[in-house]
Amino acid sequence: MNNQETVTLSVEGMTCASCVLRVEKTLKKVNGVQEANVNLATEQVSLTYDPTKVKLPELVHAVDDAGYKLIIPEPVTRNLKPVVTKEHTVHDSHFHHREESFQKLKRDFLFSATLTIPIMIISMASMTDWFMSWSPLSMDDVNRLLLILTTLIMFAAGKRFFSIAWKLAKHFTSDMNTLVAVGTGTAYVYSAIAVLFPSWIGIHHASDHIYFDTAATIVTLILLGRLLEAKAKSRTADAIKKLVELQPKTARVIRNGNEMDVPIDEVVKNDIVVVRPGEKIPVDGVVINGFTTVD
Repeated sequence: MNNQETVTLSVEGMTCASCVLRVEKTLKKVNGVQEANVNLATEQVSLTYDPTKVKLPELVHAVDDAGYKLIIPEPVTRNLKPVVTKEHTVHDSHFHHREESFQKLKRDFLFSATLTIPIMIISMASMTDWFMSWSPLSMDDVNRLLLILTTLIMFAAGKRFFSIAWKLAKHFTSDMNTLVAVGTGTAYVYSAIAVLFPSWIGIHHASDHIYFDTAATIVTLILLGRLLEAKAKSRTADAIKKLVELQPKTARVIRNGNEMDVPIDEVVKNDIVVVRPGEKIPVDGVVINGFTTVD
């Protein structure tokens, strides 16, 4: 127990309470991990582990294998232990990765939406006689065009759903990503076969069996929902960051009869902390003597 360390790390890919339980269960199964508490709102895990039994890269691999991504800040990667002596090191890394993830999600959504709009328009218009009467494209050409556009969505913007669903399937489990992957994947594959090899499934009029617009729309709407969710979480994270900035960076302790300033992560149980008038109380504790006015 003397060797245990505690670190707070970011976790990407969680969408619901079941994801939280799965990440916690995965981490606790690793030998050397004493405690793992995941917060879905902040997308972080507070991890207590024995560095002599397990290294952080091993935990990253375990979480990745479960379908999620554990982020190790650069200072932690180099020293294999949490470093918080530099101002906001771990927190800044967390918010940096959150912003990167948000921007990637935003790009995927915009890409998917840009292609979904023409897919929907073409799909709806192709059902009318007037469209086919003046269009230079045949119905087969229209279907192949829809196939190309939808393929770009499925294998670019929608790739995240299938990647996570596959990792979960290897562990005989599932989540919302599985639902999206199965629903959109089935619609896409069936429609693709109907366009390219209609005789395989006994189809003579492919236009009656095309669901590219359905697959594309579902992917786009789910990405929109996750984008809005990420934006809401970002606001929460910003509020937490402001609270963190209010916390003192050092504490004044008495050791061997001398007062010294140490980083707050180096304060240990039974240390005597000196708080002068007007200062902030850096850590939780019990007042043993004196009185003052503090922030």
